[in-house]
Amino acid sequence: MLHKLVCFALLTLGTAYAATFTIPREKVSLVCTDTYFKASRVDFLLPDEDYGECRLRLPLALRERWPGRRTFYVLPRISATLFVKDSKGKTQNGKTQWLPLAPLVNPGANPLHRAVDSQGYDHLELVAKFGKLASLAGEERVADTVGAGGKLTVCASPIYAGEAPCATFDLTARFKVYKR
Repeated sequence: MLHKLVCFALLTLGTAYAATFTIPREKVSLVCTDTYFKASRVDFLLPDEDYGECRLRLPLALRERWPGRRTFYVLPRISATLFVKDSKGKTQNGKTQWLPLAPLVNPGANPLHRAVDSQGYDHLELVAKFGKLASLAGEERVADTVGAGGKLTVCASPIYAGEAPCATFDLTARFKVYKR
């Protein structure tokens, strides 16, 4: 119960005082593992493989922002989408076609809230199950790009005088879907 109260207090304080930062695209990495061959794809995907697990890696400078022994509370609002084109490589009627793919959530029992000890922190990971991209695109369309975007709020506890309790990170990243 105390954990939920701390998360609620940090989130309500954090939304009033949270600074927003943009995560550079080159810092974001996507690692997807095919369910059949167990092959890992780093920063690209293939349309005919079934991705049972994908991990979005975010090396955020949280220990530099909040030095010392802390607990970081991670609240993701990030989703993955699939950009598709018709079989001739064009968009449908000149309009872009972004299809919802999956939400990217915290690994573990509670996908929307996660506490991370600062001493064991190296990077944040969000997970999703993408499935087979060719099936989602359909017969008449071709999977072209997977995009990940949204906001990630991180709050720290304890907070000392003059420190912002939370930081919100804007994320936009794209990963190419290649043909064999």
